[in-house]
Amino acid sequence: MKLRYMMGAVAAALVLAGCGEDEIELVKNYTLPDFKSMSIGTAIEGSKRCKNITWSKADRGGLKSVTMVCDIDVEAINAEREKATKKRLEEYSKDAINSNMDSTMEFYRGKAYDRNSLLQLANKLCKLNDTKFQETIKAKGKIEYKDQKELIDCDKSLEDEILKDQDPKKDKTYLSGVLDFLKSAVYYSQLTPEQLKASYGASNKKAPSSATIELNFVANNDKSVDLAPGFKIMSDGKEEPAGKNDTSKDALAVFYAR
Repeated sequence: MKLRYMMGAVAAALVLAGCGEDEIELVKNYTLPDFKSMSIGTAIEGSKRCKNITWSKADRGGLKSVTMVCDIDVEAINAEREKATKKRLEEYSKDAINSNMDSTMEFYRGKAYDRNSLLQLANKLCKLNDTKFQETIKAKGKIEYKDQKELIDCDKSLEDEILKDQDPKKDKTYLSGVLDFLKSAVYYSQLTPEQLKASYGASNKKAPSSATIELNFVANNDKSVDLAPGFKIMSDGKEEPAGKNDTSKDALAVFYAR
């Protein structure tokens, strides 16, 4: 009798353990209607955003809940974000140079220089004043458009070159316009990547050293799975408030991005 009782108890324990595991596996293997590209487990465990993933189960008010906690690979995310930011700022810088040179050429009436050679001349005779740049960043936290030309120091000979082979009486009226837009083009031409970031205040934002994201799922009796509405993001041990319109569906969608 004792042996039979012990075997029964062990069998019951195994059944219960198996049911617990089934709830987690059910969630992992389930494909949500709004995320049909892959199962929940494939999306989360195949994502490069987590360096460690923990799955756990709980019974909450009769609902079988499965919690997923992702220890975010902060270093990789920051590197990815840094790369994207650098690319975006570089593209903006190129657009700004082109836009300012378009305006420069509208004012420039000479024939001595074309678009490219005029920009080369300006970069040779004008320099970004880093001391003024740093002082402006310290005072304002960023560089405003009106500050740009004030940060560029040009040799007086630039004006003579702009007016070369022209009638000064006619063309000096255009000189200030040429210089203003040309200085802005030089500004973007000479900025280092770090200065470019600092000019938008990007370098002042401190990245977290650790972060986690928690999602909750409900394992229903009919073997279907629901994504619970609540989710949690922790940054350096403190809970981060979710955006006004952010939902758990938005948080889950991050893991499906490839």
